[in-house]
Amino acid sequence: MSFREKFVKTEKESIGISIIFFVMLFLSILTRIVSVTGNVNYSLVLMLKILSVSFVGGRILGLLVHSIIAFASERISFDDKEAGGKSIIMLPISFIGIMLSFMPYFLAYFPGILAYDSYIQIGQIMEGAYNEHHPLFHTLIIRLCLEIGRRIFGNVNAGAAVYVLLQCSVLAAVIAYGIYSLNKRGYKIYSIVALILIMIFPFNGFMAVSVTKDIPFATFFLLSVLTMSEIMRDECIKKKIPELVLLFLSVFMCTVFRNNAKYAFALMIVVSIVVLAIVLIKNKKNKDNKTLTINFSSMLGVTAVALVTGLIALVIVSKALGAVQGDRREMLSVPIQQLARTYVYHAGVGVKEEDDNTMDDASKALINEFMLYDSAVLYKQDISDPVKRNTNTWVVVNKTDEFVKTYLGLFVKYPGDYINAFLALDAGFIDIGDESHAHVNDNPELVGMGYVQTRWSETLAEDGFYKDSKASGLYNILNGWADRNAYLKIPVLKYIFMPGIYLWIYVVFAYVSIKRRNIRAMVPVSVIAGYYLTMFFGPCVQLRYMYPVMIILPFILLLITRKEKKDA
Repeated sequence: MSFREKFVKTEKESIGISIIFFVMLFLSILTRIVSVTGNVNYSLVLMLKILSVSFVGGRILGLLVHSIIAFASERISFDDKEAGGKSIIMLPISFIGIMLSFMPYFLAYFPGILAYDSYIQIGQIMEGAYNEHHPLFHTLIIRLCLEIGRRIFGNVNAGAAVYVLLQCSVLAAVIAYGIYSLNKRGYKIYSIVALILIMIFPFNGFMAVSVTKDIPFATFFLLSVLTMSEIMRDECIKKKIPELVLLFLSVFMCTVFRNNAKYAFALMIVVSIVVLAIVLIKNKKNKDNKTLTINFSSMLGVTAVALVTGLIALVIVSKALGAVQGDRREMLSVPIQQLARTYVYHAGVGVKEEDDNTMDDASKALINEFMLYDSAVLYKQDISDPVKRNTNTWVVVNKTDEFVKTYLGLFVKYPGDYINAFLALDAGFIDIGDESHAHVNDNPELVGMGYVQTRWSETLAEDGFYKDSKASGLYNILNGWADRNAYLKIPVLKYIFMPGIYLWIYVVFAYVSIKRRNIRAMVPVSVIAGYYLTMFFGPCVQLRYMYPVMIILPFILLLITRKEKKDA
């Protein structure tokens, strides 16, 4: 089928894609106004202007992207042909290439980047007092590596290097498996291009050597999507036993490495049940759907068992370590921001010029009880931590009715502030051109607090950790690039590094998959959607949160698992 024929046949898709880009532009413009000016007044004139620009821009982008999809559909074969045993060579080649691409970062930042929450987990290890707030399995793996370093090399600094090498190896192995899968499916040229791009994408190197729970989670999150795409192919389930084992492993590991992983996979299970029901109801007489039904059921069962097993394992480990339950305030990041913003704009505290002092005394009293030490005035629109670290979750647990009543009452009275608080906090996820995400941790007195965080906590030195770069010149170059958010200065290509573009790529892909009845793509996409929901209700936009969806993108072609004519 020619490009013209493909375009005409799927022309209706352009309308749906245009609607997606209309929503994207509308939300991006609103979010940009909030991020830059601090506020949006939802006047009729402003809304009409934004709607007009979004409508025209959305239609233009919709036609453009639809043309690209139609052209790609005509040029790229979706026959899903096995390439035979020759593809197996891509596994070692990809693994070695990716590991080599990680080494400059490993040598420059030796023993690794101990930023983010690693110092807290290391502190728990040194003190022998554990907290569930950070995944205990990850903390225990760090402890094991530190013990290896201490016993074999005589110091914990070497143990940190052992952990980083282990993390790099597992990440490289999973990515190599993805490259092999692409090559095996017949995407030979694309698999090589993808490998090269992955090797030169700097965020992969920075994240690979960063000691944070998000990287092993991203690794097994990618593995779960890869195995799901393999399981959904038209083959007897007996041939899928290795993939089912890998799926169990990946879901289990995701569950124990991130506290919010269970929500993403819970959504995937719900979507799987719905899709399976639709298949059975609409096509119960179609024998061709027998394999699909068996594959769906097997994948659903393995995922559910792995999820439950992971949750049970967490309870057992927590009991064994005598770990203290983590504070659940992380789940309240969005409500905290909404209440704090409403307080500084309407409680008469004099922080904002726009403060109209119209909030009732009862609401003020509850917010002050919930946000201790008048911490609501610390409100920073792009990160919840300044207020969150001073919140009293006892109020939510023991005064639930009053808290919910106050929260909903203020929403009814000040809906614009609630919307603005959400948009400002999640600007990086929503706005394709947002740059506020790069300045969340800005501090002129500290180096290494850019979008790529490389700064160590000073407390690590007390525990025997120290920077021991094996390539100081390279360290200066890389750290300068990271600290100055240099990716923002790259014309056009900067959007690959910015978080906002990824959401809309997945939304377009999900829409096209639904439109073309490619139901096999819906299950892994639902996992990605579930993870995005957890990010939307998180404390801020950070690279480590975005990394799981970034690393999946090169493998999105694997979600197309049958000849298109069968799914159309």
